[in-house]
Amino acid sequence: MKAIEYKRIGDYNLPKLRLRQEESYDIGFFGRRYKTYLKENHKAYYYRLLTSQRLIKQIKLVEDEAKQRYESLIKSLSKQENINEDIKTIDPIKWIQMMNNNIKERAIEIVLNEVIYH
Repeated sequence: MKAIEYKRIGDYNLPKLRLRQEESYDIGFFGRRYKTYLKENHKAYYYRLLTSQRLIKQIKLVEDEAKQRYESLIKSLSKQENINEDIKTIDPIKWIQMMNNNIKERAIEIVLNEVIYH
C-alpha cells in the first residue's frame, strides 16, 4: 500500500492527489454532442465518468458507434434515393446538393436520435 503524501495549507494537511495519465483523443461532432447531452441531462453519470477518468473513453466508444452508423446510413439512404456515381459524373453540383441537403442531414438526425440521445 502506498503512503499518502500531504501538503500543509494554512492549518490543514491536505492529501496530494494525482490523476492517472489519460489517453488523449480528439473529440469529433458526435462526441461533442454526446458530452453535452450527458452533462446537461445525465449529470450524475457524467460526473461519475469524469471522476473515474472514464469519460473520454466512453465518449470515444459512442462516437465510433455513431460514425459507423452514420456511414452505413449514408450508403443505404443514397441507394434508396438512387443517388449514385452516374449522377456524380453527369451533374456533380446536383449530386452535391442532393447529398448535402437531403441525405447527410437526415443521417445526422437519425444518428443523434438513435445513438447520442438514446
